[in-house]
Amino acid sequence: MSTQPPPQPSSSTGPTATTPGSAATPAPTTPPPDPPSRGAAPSPAGEAADFRKRARDLFWGFIRQYRREFGLAVGALALVDAMDVLPPLIIKGAIDVLEKGEGQAMLWTLAGVYLAASAVQAVFRYYWRKYFLGTSHIVAYDLRKQLYEHLQTLSFGYFARNKTGELMSRLTNDIDEIRMMFGIGLLLIMDALFYFLTVPFIMLWLSPRLALYVLIPLPLVPIFVTKVGGYIHAMSKIVQERIADLSARAQENFSGIRIIKGFAREEAQIDGFNRLSQTLVDEKLTLARVEAGFHPTLELIVGLGAFLLILAGGQRVLAGEISIGSFVAFQAYLLKMVWPMTAVGMTINIHQRGMASLGRAAEVLDERPEIASPANAVSAASVVGHLEVRGLTFTYPGAAVPALHDLSFTLPAGRTLGLTGPVGCGKSTLLHLLLRLLDPPPGTIWLDGRDIRDYDLASLRRLFGYVPQDTFLFSETIRDNIGFGLPETPAGAADLAARIEACARAAQIHDEVVALAEGYASLLGERGVNLSGGQKQRLAIARALAVEPRLLLLDDATSAVDTDTEERLLTALREVCRGRTAIVVSHRLVSVQHADQILYLEGGRLVEQGTHAELLAWEGRYARLWERQRLKRELESEQPRRQTGLTPTSAGTEGSL
Repeated sequence: MSTQPPPQPSSSTGPTATTPGSAATPAPTTPPPDPPSRGAAPSPAGEAADFRKRARDLFWGFIRQYRREFGLAVGALALVDAMDVLPPLIIKGAIDVLEKGEGQAMLWTLAGVYLAASAVQAVFRYYWRKYFLGTSHIVAYDLRKQLYEHLQTLSFGYFARNKTGELMSRLTNDIDEIRMMFGIGLLLIMDALFYFLTVPFIMLWLSPRLALYVLIPLPLVPIFVTKVGGYIHAMSKIVQERIADLSARAQENFSGIRIIKGFAREEAQIDGFNRLSQTLVDEKLTLARVEAGFHPTLELIVGLGAFLLILAGGQRVLAGEISIGSFVAFQAYLLKMVWPMTAVGMTINIHQRGMASLGRAAEVLDERPEIASPANAVSAASVVGHLEVRGLTFTYPGAAVPALHDLSFTLPAGRTLGLTGPVGCGKSTLLHLLLRLLDPPPGTIWLDGRDIRDYDLASLRRLFGYVPQDTFLFSETIRDNIGFGLPETPAGAADLAARIEACARAAQIHDEVVALAEGYASLLGERGVNLSGGQKQRLAIARALAVEPRLLLLDDATSAVDTDTEERLLTALREVCRGRTAIVVSHRLVSVQHADQILYLEGGRLVEQGTHAELLAWEGRYARLWERQRLKRELESEQPRRQTGLTPTSAGTEGSL
């Protein structure tokens, strides 16, 4: 115990001095940086226009990137379609020859041309399928890769604001819609375009007057498509958002299945899921009704052309102005116009859904990390671990009260800091600021004499071994989970295995691992669902130790561990932490009693600071909490002895409580 008089309690407005007789010099309070100005909120119409523009930019970007593949696809398709418009002319020629009753050689020629056209179609149909559909899968792969890689660069705050299921929907459902648009969607529109650019002109060549009659209804098509297409686009975007909501709800429920079953809330969750599902079905049915009316309306327009063909064309044949062969060819070309009309409808639907999904993908790609390395970042590779916090004040966005207020302390390299206090006093916030999961105000956190914001972000985070309060384990083997932070190509498999085992022993989990049938190769369920809370925490500690960190951050890392295991674990951790800078956050004061210094926070303020002995001598908040926890430990240790009849007062008696 210190021979100096105990430290005096702090005032309500500042931190307490670490040692007696030395007044704390309060560091100037640094207010949190103002949020970036975003200007006036855009109008819904402006947001929609920007959404469509970003989708178009991304669309044409992929077209330019894969212009060779799409060019080959269009060329193959053009050859196939060119061969497809020849048969009506061949049939016309054959009918005309037969009508005259002569020209046996010409029939052979026409039959040969027909066969050759079919052969060309067969060959190049393979190529347009290969390039259109194959390239669409490459685009989907490329965009999915871009999205996933970009999501990995975004800051913690982005994931806090967005549901996991929503992000999953953009990586799955939206990507499928985009693949359809670049595949079958582009194929259909180019196919329809070729027919629109060839068939009407052939009809005009056969009979200009009859062609004008038959083609009169066609201008109705773009008018109809424009009107209905905009509505389909808006509805498609809403449907995709509903799918994302449904995915998010399912993902959240599956993750929380223990809580749902523990509270017997299965029926309530089913009802909530069914309501979302019904909303999605209703909106899909609305969209389906519009799409269902799209094709028949287009076919009705073509049917009007057929009506005019029979009336006007029949009169031209009777008048001798055109041959029967030309009339048959006209009828065949009119039927060929049905396909591009239908293709336009299908293409609009696919294109609108694809562009809605592409816009949603662009929204993710447009996001920028809130926390990033500075332009002239300094590598943290040579950092020793001397930590200073100077007047740190941090307020969460939207919060009225700071989570941390005017916090200052120094932690020399290789020393251990204990951090305790009531729930919500800012302990975990401080660790997140050190890791730059949250961004501290400039000049408030210093590492080896340099502002922590000056370091390269990746090299800074590689300094830390971090055990979060909410333990997360991957659906991989125990070995892979412990070695998660290690390089992909370690120096040797034997060295890696030895390191993993050593860390597991230090975390007091080795014996339980080797007792499993597969040992370290045992596969964990999602989030380690097949482990107890204490086992998950100890695996997380082993994972943090495996990277041999220079700074170790333990955020209530032993809260789910029993008392005996905790004692062994703390003994092992004291040895592991020797020479390392460590910050141990805990509500259990036995976990921090051996720290070189202890901070007691309350309401985001530092109210007590000192060693364990000094804080006990002070008889303040820390001492009172220590006494309550000591009594609780004694009562808990007494209870098993009472239940087994081993207390002094119950010796020789039977059935005592």
